[in-house]
Parts: sequence; structure tokens; C-alpha cells
Amino acid sequence: MTLSRAGSRSQSEPSTESLADALTALCAEVGIPFEEMLHTVESALAAAYIRAFNPPGDVRVTLDTTTGALEVTSRAVRPDGTEVVRTLPSEDFKRMAAQTAKHAVLRHIHDLERDKVLRDVAEHRGELATGIVDRSENGTVYVDLGRAEGVMPPEEQIPGEQLIPGRPVLVVILDAQRNTRQAQVRVSRAARMFVHRLMEAEVPEIKAGTVQVRAIAREPGLRTKVAVSATEPGIDPVGACVGPKGVRHRAILSELSSEHIDIVPWSDDPEAFVAASLGPAKAESVSIDRGSRTATVLVPRSQLSLAIGRDGQNARLAAKLTGYRIDIKAGENDEQVDAEPPT
Repeated sequence: MTLSRAGSRSQSEPSTESLADALTALCAEVGIPFEEMLHTVESALAAAYIRAFNPPGDVRVTLDTTTGALEVTSRAVRPDGTEVVRTLPSEDFKRMAAQTAKHAVLRHIHDLERDKVLRDVAEHRGELATGIVDRSENGTVYVDLGRAEGVMPPEEQIPGEQLIPGRPVLVVILDAQRNTRQAQVRVSRAARMFVHRLMEAEVPEIKAGTVQVRAIAREPGLRTKVAVSATEPGIDPVGACVGPKGVRHRAILSELSSEHIDIVPWSDDPEAFVAASLGPAKAESVSIDRGSRTATVLVPRSQLSLAIGRDGQNARLAAKLTGYRIDIKAGENDEQVDAEPPT
């Protein structure tokens, strides 16, 4: 029998007598231990024998690696507890044994290659990857990443974004999809990590570590707030992320379609951080209750709607970014809105 990775069949039915030699050569070619491959083949042969003849007991197939001969045995336990081992007929089985073995070998090689791809992908978890949109099925988008297939479920997509098959798409790798025959990985464009990696790609200071992304609050497709800080004196972290004439900020926005990004300075002072998080609105004062983690913010009445944002979005994202429940008040406290961080 010739074991071909292409799975081709010769004109005459392959024989078991050449199986051992073929296995030895193939194991040397693909770098798989012979004992591992032999166990795979014997297990597949036993399963095939059971399907074909349905014998009683625990069936085991042993392949003689010298002659290629097959021995099929059945182990059963009698009511008195004694074990009975019987040799089962294998002449009729030999005709299908070679093809069964070949399929087992090819499947095992495929599984090993898949697992290697998944291990490689795991090393790049959280990194950006460019793929080609392949198809969409029941709301899930599949992306061709080369050696693996990216799976992007609806919750990992930017709402309202249209991904067209055949077009390139940038994603962030989340994790491997186990329990599949094909090497698949879950990818995202809606994760906060996606924005983080976009900024890292566009802002050299983040890549170099002189500017750090400290927190991200995101509502995909709508708005994102990012808090940044500098690790060296004299560096403006917000200015570095915006770039000369806003070029870096625009590059990030272009990848996110209509989603807006606010970049604000991080501060260890909660009053200053809460005030900055409500940008572009300007806070007149911030009072912090550390026990209840509540921030009361006073803003000019003219900026109340700006501080709150459409449907409360700006205040809500500020609360998520800072971890504080934010009470926004205007003027003489005749108008107020509360925003709470996520639990």
C-alpha cells in the first residue's frame, strides 16, 4: 500500500503487506514518531472492524511491523470474572484495512498540522492580523488568514459595518477555536484590544513604551475613550497620539469607520482624571467620594448636553473609563444626570 499525503489511490487495491514500510517512510518524512503513528493506525483499524462486524468484547488490532500481517483479538469478561481472549477472523477485513489505515494516517497528519497552526496562533494572541473576508454565515464573518481561518461572531464585529467578501480586513486575534477539524481562531474588530493595537501601530511612542495606554472604554461603532500617560518627562501623551495636524488620530479613525475616539490624559488624581474623561466638555469642579466611588461634577450649563452626550453616551463612557459613578450637575443644580461605571 502506498500512503500518499495527497490521498491518491492506485489502480489496484493496496495490500497490508506494504503498510509497515509505508508507515516507516512516512513517519520519517513528516517527523512523527513511528509508535505514535502505529497506535493511530491500529486504533482506526479496530474501530473499522467493529463497524464492519460488530463483534462482542473489546476489540484490538495489532499490526506486525515486520510482515504487515494483522491480528484481531477480542477481550471479554465472563460472569465469573475470568477474561476470555479470542482471535477473530481477519481475511475479509484485510481488503478494507489498507484504505482505512491510509485515511487514519492522513487524518492524523492533518490534525497535527492543525494543532501546530493553533500553537503558532496562540503565540500571536492579542496582535493585529490582516486577512481577506471569505464569507458570512448566519451573521458570523469568516476571514482567510492564510494558514488559519478567522471566525468573527456578531458580538466581535463593529455594528453597522459591512465587510465585503474578497476585501482585506484588519482584525485582532483573540484565541484558538478548539474542537474543530480546521484550524480556526476567534478574531475581533469590536474588542478594546483592537483599538489598543491600532494606536500602537500608529503611535511610535506607544510601541516604544514612552507613552502608555492606561484605560479604554468602548461602545463599538459609536465612541471610544482612551486614557494615556507618558513614562518620561517632557512628552505630551495626548499630543503624541493625535500626531502632527491630527494625522495619527485620523489614521486610527479611518480604520474604525464612523466610530469616534476621545484621547484623554490619565491622572493618578481622581478629580483630574474624571474631569478629563468628560472631554470635550470642560468641568468647573469635581468632588470625589472615595467611599462610594462617586464623582460629582459641575459643568457650565451651556456644556451640560456636551458632558452628557447623546443618549448619555459621553457620561457613560467616562464612568467606564474612570471606574467612578459620575453625577453631572449644571448651574445651581437644577439639572442633573447620573452615570455609573460597569459592575
